[in-house]
Amino acid sequence: MSVHTVHCGGHITLLFSIWKDSRLARSQGSRGAGFNVSDGVEASVKHIGTNQPSLPAQLSQGAALDEQPATVEDGGIRLTIEAMDGTLIEHSTHLYTDLIEALRDARLLNRAEAFEVSVTLSLPTSQGFGMSAAGLVAVARAFHLHSGLGRDEQYLRIAHRIERLHSGGLGDVLGIAAGGVELRLEPGAPGSGGKTVQFTTQQPILLVWKPEESRHTSNYIDDSKWQKSISEAGEDAVRALRANEWGPEAWPDLMLQSRTFAQTSGLLEEPERMGLNAAVTGQLRKMDLHLRVYLRLCMLGVSLAILPRRLDQPLTVAEIEQVAEALRALKLGVRSTSIDG
Repeated sequence: MSVHTVHCGGHITLLFSIWKDSRLARSQGSRGAGFNVSDGVEASVKHIGTNQPSLPAQLSQGAALDEQPATVEDGGIRLTIEAMDGTLIEHSTHLYTDLIEALRDARLLNRAEAFEVSVTLSLPTSQGFGMSAAGLVAVARAFHLHSGLGRDEQYLRIAHRIERLHSGGLGDVLGIAAGGVELRLEPGAPGSGGKTVQFTTQQPILLVWKPEESRHTSNYIDDSKWQKSISEAGEDAVRALRANEWGPEAWPDLMLQSRTFAQTSGLLEEPERMGLNAAVTGQLRKMDLHLRVYLRLCMLGVSLAILPRRLDQPLTVAEIEQVAEALRALKLGVRSTSIDG
C-alpha cells in the first residue's frame, strides 16, 4: 500500500478585486497581491485497495456482446481533517470529496481505487490564511504523486475550480502556484487565464488572529455592497503596483497600497479588525518595535500579519518570541512562521 505526503504552505492576500461573474469557475478569481507562508497543510494519501471489475463479457461468434460489462464501483474514501489544535473538522469534507470526484472525472484518478486521505492544518480556517486552497493543492498533488498522470497545472486548475464552487478564496490557488510574494495581474486558475509576477524572499513574521472570530470569504464576495467597495479599492491598488517593476524593491509600495486598500474598502473599519489592530499596535509600542514593522490585515479574516518594514532588517528570533508571548497574554491566536519564497 503506497503512501504519498505533500506539504503546502498557506497564502495570505493583502489586497484584491473580485472577478467571479464568469460562467466558468476556472476563469473566476481576483486581481491582487499577497504572499505565501511556510506553515499550512500536510496531506497524506494512502492507497488501500482497488475494486475489481467483473471479467469482460464474452463475445459470441458474431459481433455483439452477450451481456454488458458491469460498471466499476467507485473506490471508498476514508477522510480525516485535523485542525491545528488536534480536533477533527467535519464541515470541510465535501471540499475534498468534490476534489476527488473531479480528479476521477478528469481521468487523473482511477475510480476503482480506494484511499485513506488525511489532512492536517497548522493554521486556523476562515482567518485569511488560505487553508482551503492549501489543503486542496496538497491533496491534489499527493494524488498526482500516486497516479503519475497529467501535469501539475491540471491539478492546480481543478483545485482552483473546486474552491470557487465552494465560494472559498478567489486567488489563493493562483498565489500558491506563483510562490513567494506575488502580484496577480489577471484572474483565473493557473493555466486558465490566471497571470502573476512574483519575487522571492525569506522573512520571519508573526500571524495574529482573534480565536473567537472568523470570516468566510463568501460573506464579502457575495455581498453587492462589499463587492463594490472591495473591487474599486483593489483595482486602484493593483493599477498602482503594476506600473512599476515587481521585485524586492516593490515591498514599500505593496505595504502602502495594502494599507490604503484596507482603509478605502472599509474592511479596516469593522470593529473586530479595528480592535485587533489597536491591541497589537499597543503591544508593539510598549516594546518600542512599532517603527520596525508593519501591521497588515489578512484578507478576509479577523487577523493580521506583523511584517518587517525593510526586508533587510527583519525582527530577530528573540524579538518575535517576545511579541508572541505578549500577544498570547491577550488571549490572541499567534503563529510564528515565515514568508516562503
